Amino acid sequence: MRDFLLLAIILGSVPCCFVNPYFGVLMWYWVTYFNPHRFTWGITYDFPVALVVAAPTILGAVFTRKSFRSLAARESILLLMLWAWFAITYIHAQSVPLFAGNMADAAYEMGHMSKILLFTFVMILIVMTKERLRGVLLVTAGSLGLLAVKGTLFGIRTGGESRVWGPPDSFLSDNNAFGLALNMCLPLLFFLASQEKRRWLRIGLYITFVCAVLAVLLTYSRGGLLGLAVVLMAIMLKTRHKVVGTALAIVAAVVVFSYAPDAWMNRMSQFASGDLDASAEQRLVSWGTAWNFSHDHPITGGSFDVLPNVVVFQRYQPRPLPLGFPSSGPHSIYFQLLADQGFPGLILFLFLIGSCFWSLWKIRRQARYLPSATYLADYAHMVEVSILGFMVSGAFLGFVYLDVIYEMIGLVIVMKMLFRHELETNGGRLEEIESEPIPTGQEEMVVSG
Repeated sequence: MRDFLLLAIILGSVPCCFVNPYFGVLMWYWVTYFNPHRFTWGITYDFPVALVVAAPTILGAVFTRKSFRSLAARESILLLMLWAWFAITYIHAQSVPLFAGNMADAAYEMGHMSKILLFTFVMILIVMTKERLRGVLLVTAGSLGLLAVKGTLFGIRTGGESRVWGPPDSFLSDNNAFGLALNMCLPLLFFLASQEKRRWLRIGLYITFVCAVLAVLLTYSRGGLLGLAVVLMAIMLKTRHKVVGTALAIVAAVVVFSYAPDAWMNRMSQFASGDLDASAEQRLVSWGTAWNFSHDHPITGGSFDVLPNVVVFQRYQPRPLPLGFPSSGPHSIYFQLLADQGFPGLILFLFLIGSCFWSLWKIRRQARYLPSATYLADYAHMVEVSILGFMVSGAFLGFVYLDVIYEMIGLVIVMKMLFRHELETNGGRLEEIESEPIPTGQEEMVVSG
């Protein structure tokens, strides 16, 4: 019954996605993050739901969109350059015998990244209003948040002794990837709740936020724990009630460490004390392998998933892996990019992220002077903390091709276009707006959570 219901929803959405591509964008992020087909057991489990939603949405966007001005943003150009570099390194790696062992995985990742980036640009073209931007954020936060609620209920039922995983056979199935995605979702849940006027939805978002915090802890991901600490601290510093937030954070930390299950405490205590278990030692060996590999392949790297290639890993590893593992993943987005895409790919990605932070800072600074655009300042805080969570957790997790980060980059571009539209609508130049005094009450963020 569940299979047929979901199949009816997906197939029934096809004409809606074509006629209204914005609806298709919302459907895409729902099926991408929530993975509803992975909660079925029949024909829908392996049904290409993302493709069925994406195809009519893209066609509808081509026929309905008249202007491609938003693609002229600096971040759009950098994202296109990164996509092109992925293709260049993939094509080059096919001619190198050393990389034959990872070409099958590289072909899959190249296709996967192309789908992500293509739809990111579709989203940029379609999301043209404040209401559409909020809709995308709500669907993203809601999809990941529902998974967090489900994981929290599972954790409560098992007493926290079992790890929480994402939907099976999805990009969130790994506990570390799930923890990373939830860290990026936390700012969305919190800031959306703080702005929500409908009481029932505001309470629901706050409850989901708490569940997402607990779900990150229950993934047993140490990279996720580090990212969680940074995200919560950043959120606290961006609210007006910093003292209350600090007190609540201290109380929450005491409660967690007082009542956490033994399995969780044993895993995290080793991390906190600096003792290297097999997992931590595996990370150090992987990072050394990526660095050694980059000396011989500094420009084009080895394309996607080069480190799990046993031949490559064993040739460049500084010492054997613990427990006799033949190879390992990169365990860091930075070393992953270095090995897969070379120094140019790593630099291009970091420059793209730096450009996003710069644009978000400018939006926050300038939107205060434009009453109709003040909402963008709060959204900029939201996306900034989300990207920060990715960069911190990602230092210990090898998920640089995670879907969520590319959506956040796309949302930065959308916010830049919306702010530019507000400027044009109000007929004022930026210099004139900046020269005006800051309106009373706009010096701080409006977030009151």
